[in-house]
Amino acid sequence: MPLGNIVSFDTGTFDGTVTYDFLVKSIKLGGHEKSFNYVIDLEYKPEKLYVVLNIKRRRDVEPKWRLWLNEFSLTKEFRPNIEIDTGTLKLSSIIYDITPLAKIGKNEFSVSYKGLQEISLESIGYIAFYKAEQFITNYNLMSGVLALRPLEHATFQCNGECYLIVNNDKEGKLIVDNYEISGDEPEEIKFNKTGEIEVKSVSQNSKSLGYVYAFYSLKYKVPKIDVDIDYSLEGDSLTVKAVSNSEINLDKVIINVLLNGISINYRVFENIKPNSVIEYPVKLNGFKKGILNIRVVSIKAGYRKIFDKTLQIK
Repeated sequence: MPLGNIVSFDTGTFDGTVTYDFLVKSIKLGGHEKSFNYVIDLEYKPEKLYVVLNIKRRRDVEPKWRLWLNEFSLTKEFRPNIEIDTGTLKLSSIIYDITPLAKIGKNEFSVSYKGLQEISLESIGYIAFYKAEQFITNYNLMSGVLALRPLEHATFQCNGECYLIVNNDKEGKLIVDNYEISGDEPEEIKFNKTGEIEVKSVSQNSKSLGYVYAFYSLKYKVPKIDVDIDYSLEGDSLTVKAVSNSEINLDKVIINVLLNGISINYRVFENIKPNSVIEYPVKLNGFKKGILNIRVVSIKAGYRKIFDKTLQIK
């Protein structure tokens, strides 16, 4: 039977979008490194905002730290929501609802660690809820620490867009659907499917464990968001044309023109209404041959939809 637990900390239906962003990387704190700053950049005021952290350390280490948001002290106590003891290590999952303290723009979440012995911040990230007309999101947000011994498995129900954070001991190996995860660096996996996702430990070392830190499932009901891309090319001058056929106003439209994979022009347009037309020239500056890609990113309340138009210049 797997060790630990991963549980839903928020689930339901929301009239808007639910977005997330995580830094998934082992960050060592202790010794010379005493602090770490994580920036949460918010374009809108969220209805709800969570920060989720996963910590790994030796089992005899009791962390002494302080957490800050925008120079406001959140806590100076280490209080995991879920924690497991493997016999050699302790792994912890910690969740904070920081909605009342969040502001539009740059928010700085800081971990100030006072201990002498090293701890590892395995992942840190945020989940934001934004109100948006004609959007409905069914969501299930799960966090914790679930440790799988060799041949043990866990299943999760994916109902649209799903996101996992997993890790192993040094000699561990996980199979997540068709993905193989090995090594002791945390990894994130994103799926788009309806059905079960199986996470199975297949390590040859009987003492090695695989870990699941987070699972998020999001199913969006989205209004029509559509952008037609057209162009005309004359000499080394390209004219880009984008027409919004969307049902709703778009907060932003980002147009990126790439030639042979290199961005040569990048523009941001705001408050784009239905049937709006964006048209402007782009100089190719002497480039005569290659693959030209016009990428349009349409954004509404953090929800993004991407459109591409590719042409070959001969």
